[in-house]
Amino acid sequence: MGYRKHSRTLVGVLAAVLVVPACGGGAADGGGNTTNQVKAEANSANSGTAKQGGTITYVLERNILDWNPLGADIGVATQLVADAYDPAPFVTLPDLKTIELNSDLLVSAEQTSTSPQTLVYKINPKAVWNDGTPITSADFDYVWRASDPRVCPKCEAASTMGYDAITSLVGTDDGKTVTVTLSKPFGDWKALFGPILPAHVAKKLGDDGTPEGLAKSFNDGFRYKDSFPDWSGGPFMFKSWVTNQAATLVPNPRWYGKPTTLDSLVFRVITDTTQEVPALQNNEVQIINPDPQVDLLRNVQALSGVKYQLVEGLRKQMILPNMNNPAMQDVALRKALFTAADVQQTIAKTVGQFSEGAKPLRNRIYVPQQPGYKDNLGTLGTGDIAKAKSILSDAGYKVDGDKLVDPKGAPVPTLTMRYIQNNQILKTVCELFAANAKQLGVTVDVQTTDSIGATVTHQPGKDFDLFAMGWIGQTFVSTQYSQAFMTKGGLNFGGYSSAKVDELLTKALGATEESDVAGYLNGVDAQMTEDAYILPLYQVPDLLAYKADLVNVRANGTYFGPPYNAGQWGIGG
Repeated sequence: MGYRKHSRTLVGVLAAVLVVPACGGGAADGGGNTTNQVKAEANSANSGTAKQGGTITYVLERNILDWNPLGADIGVATQLVADAYDPAPFVTLPDLKTIELNSDLLVSAEQTSTSPQTLVYKINPKAVWNDGTPITSADFDYVWRASDPRVCPKCEAASTMGYDAITSLVGTDDGKTVTVTLSKPFGDWKALFGPILPAHVAKKLGDDGTPEGLAKSFNDGFRYKDSFPDWSGGPFMFKSWVTNQAATLVPNPRWYGKPTTLDSLVFRVITDTTQEVPALQNNEVQIINPDPQVDLLRNVQALSGVKYQLVEGLRKQMILPNMNNPAMQDVALRKALFTAADVQQTIAKTVGQFSEGAKPLRNRIYVPQQPGYKDNLGTLGTGDIAKAKSILSDAGYKVDGDKLVDPKGAPVPTLTMRYIQNNQILKTVCELFAANAKQLGVTVDVQTTDSIGATVTHQPGKDFDLFAMGWIGQTFVSTQYSQAFMTKGGLNFGGYSSAKVDELLTKALGATEESDVAGYLNGVDAQMTEDAYILPLYQVPDLLAYKADLVNVRANGTYFGPPYNAGQWGIGG
């Protein structure tokens, strides 16, 4: 089906809300001064002309251990830096729905036939890697081979969707035209080859034409575990990397696209969110993108010479049940727990304190800004205790004292619910869920975890029955959610399995019309409501704050983040 599960660490599309101070009371938008808030059209906010020179430092909230942007253990921080040096055919824009051709890399990319599906990419004749090697079909071919389990069963790719359907990839015009033919339709074809990797570098890293050599180059070589990439096909290239400190990039002298203006672009690692605003205030950094909460937002609003955006993005907060554990395998119990959960109350005590537009998210796949959004949750998340008790009673559950007893007469065991350590918002989410569950006679033991990846892959001592987690969405919804919801999918951390959902996801992957895709995926969402798998809570607002003299820096609430257009960043003239 084109997916694989890897358990070394967490795949990049999954992200938990990071360390934040306790939420205090407050009005909408944090109750502070909003005169420095930027409100503009998403794709053009903060546009301006930059003068030549200067350095911009952007904060990364996680250290980087793997530089392969296509690897299974990629982190979000890797993707943010890769935006600046590793090109992809298409770019997702901040409005959450526009997928734009990367006109620096490509002249065009079109689907020229549907039977069989045929894709033709025309590479910019001037496009070269930073050592002068032309970017050609060989680079596309390398990504295909490394991402296709038929070719490289040991390559640890984050996604194999679509690659496993490619039957041929042919380069013509000295490799500047790439023609790809697939054996079955793949609606998310614009997600393919995003990003590409240099085939000539892969040879230096071990790709000798064998599956073993291919795996060596992809799994180990492109990770650059003890160094950093010395290649680039984007506007910037590496100058240095000091683990847990900073990556410094400088303009790529072989850059073939729109000219850059900066002297350098620095990605500085600051894992303590409380230190980000002071660093911005002291001009140690010029851009921060922390998870918002009341005190932090008020501190940003109080800064002079700083602008900020607070937008709704594709990141969602949700509660994941672990159906690998016996306690969570009964649909009636899951449905009752999720019906008893009061999402509106949860919002009021967490995200609603600093985001006046926050409201319950009623779909697992789409957000309200996307055309496919539809409320499929029924009674889930409504806080209807009476309805939840009725669900349990109809299924044969009884309450003995203050303890729920299952239909076989056994007490329902205490459930372990985890959240990432030092996160007060998620602690509140879990405690409210536990209080509602208690009204049903179910005890929920709220515990922290210091490793999201180890937790979701069920490593010893990290297991859970329920997990409060964040999820960063993509515009390529069929591909992403097939990995998340399909039986044994690579991102199916809850162990969910439904033949009907598998069938609908397969149809969605093959659909080329957006309306058809939305129909299939809303069918998936509705079935998951019937199965009471995953309770969506709310969209996590995206906060971006930056020095007021910066231009072309803007919020992008997708997986690509604000550096999606880093080559255009600059200091206003």
